[in-house]
Amino acid sequence: MKENKTEKENKQEKVEKPKKSKEKLNLPYEFDASQLKGEATEVLLPISVAQLIEAVKKYDAITPRGGGTGLAGGCVPTNSVVLDLSKLDKIKEFDEKRKKVIVEAGVILEDLQNFLLPYGLEFPVKPSSYKACTIGGMIATDAVGNRAIKYGRTSRWVDWIEIINADGHLERKGKTELADYSGMEGITGIIVAASLSLSEIRERTAELFSYDSLEEVMEKVKSLKHNENVSMIEFLDKKASGLVGMPKKYTLIIEFESDEGSIKGKEYDKLFLTRDSCGPVLSREGYTIMEDPKIILDKLPEFMKICEECGSPVFGHLGIGILHPRFSQAQAKKIAELLSFVVKTNGKVSGEHGIGATKKQYLDEGTKKIYQTVKHRIDPKNKFNPGKII
Repeated sequence: MKENKTEKENKQEKVEKPKKSKEKLNLPYEFDASQLKGEATEVLLPISVAQLIEAVKKYDAITPRGGGTGLAGGCVPTNSVVLDLSKLDKIKEFDEKRKKVIVEAGVILEDLQNFLLPYGLEFPVKPSSYKACTIGGMIATDAVGNRAIKYGRTSRWVDWIEIINADGHLERKGKTELADYSGMEGITGIIVAASLSLSEIRERTAELFSYDSLEEVMEKVKSLKHNENVSMIEFLDKKASGLVGMPKKYTLIIEFESDEGSIKGKEYDKLFLTRDSCGPVLSREGYTIMEDPKIILDKLPEFMKICEECGSPVFGHLGIGILHPRFSQAQAKKIAELLSFVVKTNGKVSGEHGIGATKKQYLDEGTKKIYQTVKHRIDPKNKFNPGKII
């Protein structure tokens, strides 16, 4: 195994705290990207596993925090202590031959990708928040990315994790126990490190399609389902397409891990810069609220009718059915109607952002029972991330 020779030895002995008044230091930690407001009783920035263990043993209500990029209030504290894991950011071990890396939970995905790039390797799950999201947060939410049609969720690439349990003990959990922590959004324990499998960076090309009707969109998506070279099927509706400078039609961006696409090189890079600009552009236009339902493809016309009637632009990962309708504050009343439609048509109210604190009311009783059972078995005193999911 090769060690990351750039990691620094931090010899401080006390848990760091931001050097501001309590009111000011807590405020940034009382929000995530959802802008939901919480209340932090204290904020700690541990620099070692030993300090994390000490904190878990000391406090009764703990909210772990990664990059704060969540959109469902998952790391917003509910009268609890915030444990900011950002200083646990070391790439500990790397095995190029076996395509494995061991990282601490606070490692930012983009930093990991930059480390791996010279070796022609990558962690293949890439959320849109890759510049700020942490590996621990990705595991906790079982994050997906725009290439999920080929690479699936984060948990698929996790070999084992190290967690701190409710008694303050450090434990290693393998594949068979991973589901007790990955996708549980921090309510069962604190993820402190993980062993990840990696993928080789592939040659990638693309094609761009524009359609007047959703029926044409659906037909094209269905025709690509069995093409194993397809790694991405991205969708922009007419409004989103127009706002990012494309023709005002329904747009499909197809990525191939082969030379099958005609868009390559600099044109490929330009196309995906345009795609990645979709979120920021819509936010600047006032569509600041983003949802992430997962729908059945055949329900796309009905789903889009609700969005188009209120003028909400939509984009997302249509290859796996995850869409991102965007709403202005004035349109927010339409969200309940849209998510109720998703539930009624056997979709999911959250395809990738998590349930957190904002979508609990939409969980069906069967799904809620699953979360409750795991939570009560592992954290019966409700120490970790209280107020989330259940």
